[in-house]
Amino acid sequence: MSAIREFLSGQLSAGEWVLGQIRVTPGIVLRHVDDSAAARLAIFTRPTDARDLAKFDDAGNYRPLKTAPNLRHGWELRLGDLDGLRLALDFFYPAAIGTWLAEQRGDLTPIPLRDTLARQTGMYRVTRHIGDDKAAAVVQKICRGGCLRHRLWSITAENSEPPCAQPSPITRRDLPILCAEACNLFVAACRPVAKGNPRKSA
Repeated sequence: MSAIREFLSGQLSAGEWVLGQIRVTPGIVLRHVDDSAAARLAIFTRPTDARDLAKFDDAGNYRPLKTAPNLRHGWELRLGDLDGLRLALDFFYPAAIGTWLAEQRGDLTPIPLRDTLARQTGMYRVTRHIGDDKAAAVVQKICRGGCLRHRLWSITAENSEPPCAQPSPITRRDLPILCAEACNLFVAACRPVAKGNPRKSA
């Protein structure tokens, strides 16, 4: 926790910065990036308010994926300290700061999709049979455009496909949300594809 607090303090002392669709400004004020100049915003003051703000999109639809690019607009979250900021950011984007710091320390190991699927049991066991080309199509559909995370994992351990480029938070003030392993929603999306076109080599 001390490392996260120290990091957040450094980010704030350097000025405003962005995480996903959230702009954080000195004074510990959070807004949607599109609302930076908005005049009329609903004011919230508790870190736990972030949990409700992250739950639904502008149309009131539930957001099962917190890193989907559909965070609701029209709010301002005013927080009193670094612990409140850490908690609020975890509600918006779970473990994003800790994962970034782990990557910076060299402690983050991306897990190939094949390893993730090999662990699946029950109704998701069939996902291990998805072909590489079909898995790539799911990446295109689910990850690119549908998620703000920067994918670090490849489909297979031998696959040399480059991960998404990581912008520098030092120069761009834009902290990347890293993805070291395929999420549950991705695995679920693989299931109907794998059932319809099983992998020949499986």
